[in-house]
Amino acid sequence: MSSTVYGQRQARTRTPRAANTAALKACLPAQINVSKTVLCTGELIDLRSNILPTYRYRWFKDGAVLVGESSYLLTVNAPGTYKLEVTNTAVAGCVQTDVVTIRQSPLKKITLLPLTQGAACEGGSLVAAIDAGTTDPASVNLAYNWQRNGFSLPGNGPTTQADVPGAYSVFVIDGDCEASAGPIDVFPKPKPAFPAIPAVCASSVDALTLTATPSGGTFSGDGVQNNQFMPKLAGAGQHTVTYSVTSTKGCRADVSQPIQVISIPQPDLGPNQTIIVGTQVALQGPVGSSLSYTWDPIAGILTSGIVDTGGRLNMPRVTVQPEATTTYRLTVSEGGQCPLSSSVVITVLPGLFFPTAFTPNGDGQNDVWTIFGVEAFPLCSVRIYNRWGELILSQSPYSQPWDGRVRGERAAPGPYRYVVSPAPFLPERAGTLTILE
Repeated sequence: MSSTVYGQRQARTRTPRAANTAALKACLPAQINVSKTVLCTGELIDLRSNILPTYRYRWFKDGAVLVGESSYLLTVNAPGTYKLEVTNTAVAGCVQTDVVTIRQSPLKKITLLPLTQGAACEGGSLVAAIDAGTTDPASVNLAYNWQRNGFSLPGNGPTTQADVPGAYSVFVIDGDCEASAGPIDVFPKPKPAFPAIPAVCASSVDALTLTATPSGGTFSGDGVQNNQFMPKLAGAGQHTVTYSVTSTKGCRADVSQPIQVISIPQPDLGPNQTIIVGTQVALQGPVGSSLSYTWDPIAGILTSGIVDTGGRLNMPRVTVQPEATTTYRLTVSEGGQCPLSSSVVITVLPGLFFPTAFTPNGDGQNDVWTIFGVEAFPLCSVRIYNRWGELILSQSPYSQPWDGRVRGERAAPGPYRYVVSPAPFLPERAGTLTILE
């Protein structure tokens, strides 16, 4: 270990040189002999004077006499400026002095601590905190030797990464002194296991129970209450759920899993409908860029669109014109996950045919205005107007075909306007019929 001497010496002669050259008669300089001038914590330093039988000694510290210290040897344990005064009793007026300064090493106390508050846990950092008194440790050239379980670790700084559990120690050297701290135990963290969580359908799952090991930890994240995940509370999208567990030594470990909440809007194709054959009906499902659609059956669907490999029409809106009563079912999902469905029954009634003319002349041919297919519409009603817009016939239900008479008299030949309501839930049909001679 290298040694740096910071002390200084001063020698002063207070009497003229003696003429007598004999050793005992010589007024020789006082001299303090010291092995080092840096005081390490808990260390003693011996200050020794040159020795003659005729010498008398007095010691001073920082200008004050050290009472009772009259030996050639002074053992010190504190920093300061020490002065030796030597009087040679064999030489009249021979008093010599010498001075040495003893400096305290800044390595007064080393404390080994975790860099952050709490227990010393694997994966954290340790710091060697130096109590240097009034000296700034940063101003001193310090060397650090870190050890784990007695084996040296790489690095020569005031901190070390404690990635492995064990007993850690540190030795700090400033060129004159060495101080140490430790060992301090670095404890292992728990090793929690949190299984992956599959995607959750918000429409079908109210609460999902979360499990992880070891037990005793806590779950946190969007939609988490105690040990349950609430999809509706979290909302649609991807969320992160974290499981945290702390060991008996105070070491915490976290593990996280993503969880996808899929929220599909409930499709609603509306109430069942009754139509006359040939009528077109629009069916609408919910719209979303991430949604997939399946219509079943595709018979009677007029809309052209994207048909997947399974023959399913993948679009939110279609127009249907079924030839017979059909139940249409729409299934909405997100890539096949979390499917929701809605159905509607389209009841198809036969078509109505309205003759455009008849001849009520009593010859037995076309004497009445017959609406073909009306028997399928027991609630069918008919109104007929003359050319001046006057109502001349109102019949509900239309059970008896019109014979061309108005209040018992034959109606005049010419055009007449009809309005037919096949059923209360069906649109009215209107047109022109002509009475011929």
